Amino acid sequence: MKYRNLTIAAIVMMAAISCLNEKEPAAAPELSSKEELLMTKLTGGQNGEYMGGCLLLYLDEETTSRFENGEDVAAELFGSGEYTGFEKAISHKPKNEELARELGLHRWFIVTFDDMTPVRSFAANVAVRPEIHAIQFNSLPKPASDCKSIPFRPQVRLSSASDGKKIPFDDPMNSYQWNLNNTGDKNVAATAREGADVGVIDAWKLTAGSPDVIVAVCDAPVKYTHPDLAGSMWVNEAELNGVKGVDDDGNDYIDDIHGYNFYKRGGSNGAINWETETESGHGTHVAGIVAAVNGNGIGVSSVAGGSGKGDGVRLMCCQVFEGIYSDGDRGMSEALMYAADNGACIAQCSYGYPAGTFECDDAFINNASLEYRALKYFTNPKNCNHPSLEANIAIFAAGNESASISGYPGALPMCISVTAFGPDFLPAGYTNYGRGCNIAAPGGDLWVGALKEEDNISQILSTGLSEISGDYIWMQGSSMACPHMSGVAALGVSYAGKLGKKFTDNEFKTLLLTSVNDINQFLTEGGKSFKDMWINMQTYHNRMGTGAIDAWKLLMQIEGTPSAMVQTGKKSQVDLSEYFGEGAADLTYLAVEIDEEAKKTLGLASNPKITDGVLDIVCMKNGSAKIRISAIAGGVQLGGGNNIGGTEITREISIISRGVYSTNGGWF
Repeated sequence: MKYRNLTIAAIVMMAAISCLNEKEPAAAPELSSKEELLMTKLTGGQNGEYMGGCLLLYLDEETTSRFENGEDVAAELFGSGEYTGFEKAISHKPKNEELARELGLHRWFIVTFDDMTPVRSFAANVAVRPEIHAIQFNSLPKPASDCKSIPFRPQVRLSSASDGKKIPFDDPMNSYQWNLNNTGDKNVAATAREGADVGVIDAWKLTAGSPDVIVAVCDAPVKYTHPDLAGSMWVNEAELNGVKGVDDDGNDYIDDIHGYNFYKRGGSNGAINWETETESGHGTHVAGIVAAVNGNGIGVSSVAGGSGKGDGVRLMCCQVFEGIYSDGDRGMSEALMYAADNGACIAQCSYGYPAGTFECDDAFINNASLEYRALKYFTNPKNCNHPSLEANIAIFAAGNESASISGYPGALPMCISVTAFGPDFLPAGYTNYGRGCNIAAPGGDLWVGALKEEDNISQILSTGLSEISGDYIWMQGSSMACPHMSGVAALGVSYAGKLGKKFTDNEFKTLLLTSVNDINQFLTEGGKSFKDMWINMQTYHNRMGTGAIDAWKLLMQIEGTPSAMVQTGKKSQVDLSEYFGEGAADLTYLAVEIDEEAKKTLGLASNPKITDGVLDIVCMKNGSAKIRISAIAGGVQLGGGNNIGGTEITREISIISRGVYSTNGGWF
């Protein structure tokens, strides 16, 4: 089908909003023209790109029921010769049919027609039918990246760790992954900041992922045969061990061994396909950031790809783009429902509608109602797919228009919208920011790179397509920031499962969005280059979300261990009143226990000391570790034997040493 552009002023009429409620209109209103009638049924203003040759229609219950009973309602609605196809928009039966019907998803249909027929003209003609309660153009979201893939090649050798710490896996390219371990190497960027990463190295000591956490990559195809991804793929065992061309597990999808291609649906056409001429490797790159296999001696490391023992999270490919093409709202919606129905607890969505396409939540809800309802299906507690969560989590890229508003769907309160920063810990010039944006993560920034453009070390290195640009490629965008967030969230769910803890939807999102390092400290003055422009950092102050995601902080919050943040390379003082109460200065302290591994992690030359309720500590390395402090509650000596004394009390505290430390500790 051809793609058409339509850009008009947003027209949001009360009739269009009310047409999606469950009250059945008595009859079509009498208006002076087809166009006026159409405007009462269009689900909001139609801005941006949409697909030619098709429309999404929301029908009344009676007509829907007749269709489900095998009646030919299409001939009545469209007449002979005016359409080429008519079917349910969600063409496969949802696992939770009761919830799908409650959300009205069964009443959405797609009609196809000659793509030379103007979409608006066809819509105006069918709007006269009272059975049609709402009409939606099949809008086309975009990947949140320029999709330029640059092949990896041997480049200037980077120091594996300026502070003596390195990624603890034998994947040979991980010294280039500043996003996982930013040592401040000036070969990456002259302005690189040590610690401007996702804080994952020490988190891996607690968990590197769990196979029962499934991340649905709703994106371009994931190359499931990639040597660094094959071991992380979700496997539908019934289809793997079944008969080719048969729906062995009865989920209404044929041969969906590692996921499904929602761009080419039906029969063998649902096969995941990464050999399209216009393919860039975007989905495969995103997947590698989340869970390329760690410790397999090849390629790159990832956020949640395990420890080399088969313990990483699993990746489900929900292909919604094929090359530069997509199936629009329809494909995105079915992919989200498939993910919910087949075990995913995180939807990794590095796509969206350009910032400004929808200017508020209601505009998106009423314009992209099918996708909105599919998101509600995915995030509804009735479809939760992990025992540690109350509801599944949808994570989206904020977008790359340099706009002061997040793109949708990420801007919705039910989703998490991720902005992007570079190795300098400053916002990337392309990233959206401001309203609707929730949190920041590494996305890469070509324009701060210290090397010539083709070296791209300041972008993000991850898995790619050998058929296109090579097995390992550089890319940048909020598309790359988003999977860092998804990977950290997956670690959090894995650790919660390990500890046997469960969180409500609000509780877990709160933990995610408060496990951050302060980015605002660098956004009060100065600027940076972006393309041929100079951008002022004050523009982004308080507008990049709560801060930059930190995996260790998330795991500590899940564990319930309080954290104290100190600045690397400087003497720091930690007031213990937060941990031992307001009388901390008057307590008698017995010991500060810290094991040798923790000393090495933090770069401690000597043990911390306590004076008047203040912990003095000097950490020479970026790192995170736990210490135990014991004190006497009541008196200056312990009771027992011939003594009358106090009781020993002990607190375990997480010490976080960061080069990107701020005076408020990085907490919001």
